[in-house]
Amino acid sequence: MPKDNTYLWEIQWQRQLLLLIIICLFLPICHTSAQPEETKIYTKENPLVYEDAEDLWPYAYLNDEGQPEGFNIDLVEKLMKDLNIPYVVRLKPAQEAFDDLKTGKADLTLGLAAFHHAYGHYGRHTIVLFTPSVATPKSQTVEIKTFRDLGKEGLKVIVNDSSLCHHLMLDYGWGDNAIVSRDMKKSIQQISADGEGQIVWNTLSLRWLIKHYHLNNLELTPVNMPHGEYKFMSNDQHLLDLLDEAYANLHLENEIAPIENKWLYPERQEKEKPLWLWVLIGIASLLLIAAIVGFVSYQLRFRRVMKTNKQLNRRLALINETTKVRIWTYDVNDQLFSWRDENGRVAYTYTLEEFSKRYSQDDFIQLKDAIKRLVNQYKDARGHEEEEETLELKAKDMEDGDKEVRNFLVVVSVLRRDKEGKPTVIIGTKKDVTEARRLKRLEDERTLRYWSIFYSQDAAIILFDRLGVLQDISPKACELCRCDGDKLIKQRIHINDLFQSRFTDMSKVNGFHAIQVVNDVKIEYQLKTFYNDSNELLGIFAFCQKDQTNL
Repeated sequence: MPKDNTYLWEIQWQRQLLLLIIICLFLPICHTSAQPEETKIYTKENPLVYEDAEDLWPYAYLNDEGQPEGFNIDLVEKLMKDLNIPYVVRLKPAQEAFDDLKTGKADLTLGLAAFHHAYGHYGRHTIVLFTPSVATPKSQTVEIKTFRDLGKEGLKVIVNDSSLCHHLMLDYGWGDNAIVSRDMKKSIQQISADGEGQIVWNTLSLRWLIKHYHLNNLELTPVNMPHGEYKFMSNDQHLLDLLDEAYANLHLENEIAPIENKWLYPERQEKEKPLWLWVLIGIASLLLIAAIVGFVSYQLRFRRVMKTNKQLNRRLALINETTKVRIWTYDVNDQLFSWRDENGRVAYTYTLEEFSKRYSQDDFIQLKDAIKRLVNQYKDARGHEEEEETLELKAKDMEDGDKEVRNFLVVVSVLRRDKEGKPTVIIGTKKDVTEARRLKRLEDERTLRYWSIFYSQDAAIILFDRLGVLQDISPKACELCRCDGDKLIKQRIHINDLFQSRFTDMSKVNGFHAIQVVNDVKIEYQLKTFYNDSNELLGIFAFCQKDQTNL
């Protein structure tokens, strides 16, 4: 072989040997990297752990019985059943669910594709889109309509902690405008109660809260800003592949829409099947027959009711005349007072200024404030607030031609509300209590005079009830008898024990006069009975003084 060919052959052989060595060195590494990732097996003893947020309505939340429910819950149940994977559901604060996914305590959750990469991998399919809206009281001007509005100077808006809106506001440097809430249910109820404020969050979540808690004074306005893609999350890629395939099959078989309609779009109605149509026709026919029978029955009852109403109106007129109760109503929108006659019909109508002339300025302010409180209570009511206020005012009963200022007991309450629950008509009843208050004052004066005499330094008086049991003893009497009055009252001392007497009929002791030795003191006493207006014995007074003769 020529020398040049031998040299070339040696070079080629060396290259082939070097290539063989490289292949031998890297073959085990390539073999190892080509091995498939170990697949996790889920069994009844070791089920898949699915965790989700406990307060993401209507996707995943705890109901009033503390049980998990929502769109996510039903969807996962459907997928796990189709894949024959045993699983358990745990709902907790959202951040805890993400942390558990990252540390391996949980196998599956759902999250926004833009913000939770650090906790796990995402599935390919977007399960739902989170579209933002702003919830505000209907009476409040909407300030937020586009994403840029969130950055207005001085603007304050409630956002859910770690939500899409919260993340974006922080990214754009608008964090000072955000009022971060971890309890959106409480926050939206507070806005409804206060009648002011605004909250930006996922549209369907806000809609669910407004409907579920009957927050009828709130409205939703869409906000033009980026949407959030909500996807399955897991650190088990094989599981995500299975879920993606199963989810795609459910879509092809149209089995996702019923779950969406149940939780996300309940207003959507499926077309009735012919069988149901015939059932409805049958029900409608039965209702028509029942309506005809009911109409005839109603006509008969109506005649009886009209006759009864006439009788009731006559009785009401008699009651009003006897008790001197007068009725008026106040129209909240028109701000008009209407006096009603004994049959409930409008007799006079007054403006606020005209109606105020019958009251003093301070008393009319009390009445207006009471009406205002009743009108505003609808925001917090729902059965927990008082819907009636009682006032005692001085007024002139001008409808009866009496211009004298008299005492009236006025009770105001809600008579009628609109569809939102706001009071529209207030009813007031007015009862003349002038004479009752005069008698009360006289009684108070008599009582005051009695006690002023009873506790005077000169009067030694002992009071017994109608059975002769000690009820009270004046300080002067305690001093005279050398006794502890409180102790004797507590012992319920009888008149016979105190004065060594033998009275059996207490009604016959009036005028009895005697001298007795009480605690080594010679006491002269005289008994006086007293009665009520019905001539019933109320009690006995003993008027005492020290006998001046020697023992």
